[in-house]
Amino acid sequence: MNYSFSTNSEILSDLGLRFKQQRLNHRLTTRELAQKSGVSMRTINGFERGEKNLSINNLIELMRALQLTENLKELIPEVPMFSPLEIMEREKNKPKRVRK
Repeated sequence: MNYSFSTNSEILSDLGLRFKQQRLNHRLTTRELAQKSGVSMRTINGFERGEKNLSINNLIELMRALQLTENLKELIPEVPMFSPLEIMEREKNKPKRVRK
């Protein structure tokens, strides 16, 4: 699915389906996943149906229970860190726009 042109609702629904497939691939029932993660069955069912948002904490707990925490890096890729001095130096070296 191309998320660029999808509504939040469509993205949530797609993520829920993907998550459900992961749970099934691990041969876990919703009850077992709830026990393993500490997230309620109601929350898991709602998320899998695309009807309920998850808190970041619940998402992490569910991904931990499914041994998917390495995939969290893909949600927000790392970028190089620059100190404020490096940023100021970069700004100084930028070519200036000349007005006519």
